[in-house]
Amino acid sequence: MPNTDSFKRGTVELVVLSVLSQKDMYGYEIVKAVNEKSGGLFTLPLGTLYPIFYRFSENGYITDYDEVVNKRLRKYYHLEEKGRQYYLELLEEYRKVSEGVALLLKAVDENE
Repeated sequence: MPNTDSFKRGTVELVVLSVLSQKDMYGYEIVKAVNEKSGGLFTLPLGTLYPIFYRFSENGYITDYDEVVNKRLRKYYHLEEKGRQYYLELLEEYRKVSEGVALLLKAVDENE
């Protein structure tokens, strides 16, 4: 069975930014959205989010705010314009790499 962890690690930032580009979310909501939108093929452990949040916050890509929901305090994350630009850059790079890999695999398949 192939090891997909390295592929996933390289796309975690892109995935998190993609769901945050739709609306502000709290951590567990992001985990659920990633799982649902990927059809369960991409699972994101909650613990992996917080180092990403810290890095994004330090770079000015996201901000956070607290909100009380059903008597519980939740920390929501908001994608800032600088983060949206970073997301678009990552997305473009991902598409280029994906296209290159697809072309390479097609060429290999045609030669078999």
